Amino acid sequence: MVHLASYAIQSLEASYAFFDKGDEKYFDKVEKHETAVNSIDEELTTYLIDISNESLSVSENEVLASVLDSVRDLERIGDLAVASANLSQHIHNKGIEFSGTAKAELEDVYNRTHRIDLDSIRVVVDDDKVLAGQVILRHEELEKLEKQLRKTHTKRLNNGECTAQAGINYVDYLSYYTRIADHAINLVEKVTEGVI
Repeated sequence: MVHLASYAIQSLEASYAFFDKGDEKYFDKVEKHETAVNSIDEELTTYLIDISNESLSVSENEVLASVLDSVRDLERIGDLAVASANLSQHIHNKGIEFSGTAKAELEDVYNRTHRIDLDSIRVVVDDDKVLAGQVILRHEELEKLEKQLRKTHTKRLNNGECTAQAGINYVDYLSYYTRIADHAINLVEKVTEGVI
């Protein structure tokens, strides 16, 4: 599962690098990492389903279900990183430009999401309930920030500081990053509930 998380996070990193730099080598990395994510996901899911056919205790069944859910969350992080990279390819091909402010805001949201992802895996590996609490608070801050950024972005659009096309894509990126953070938080919550 940690191996799967590593590839999903590397895919997110390459996806952001592609958005930021526009270099196709990062898009290729996203695709390579996605292949690894899908392969590990398939093998891990098959293995877990095989285990579920054994006679397990109630608590073992709970852990198994939680691990299966967590695998799904990690696979979704990989999928969202791919979706973000595909959006970046569209933006680069169409020559769509973001304002400096919009780019800085997206960088901030990405950095917060990335940190949440990395720390979520640490929470799982170390069974760190203190860090879990901190990550949950940071996730709540990210949700508040997203709402605030959507409002300020609408003002930018109304003032003509941003094109409509860039505006739509900006909101898409915000959505991808916050959804990625949501999936990471699902892992943390399983640790706080003691089922992983």
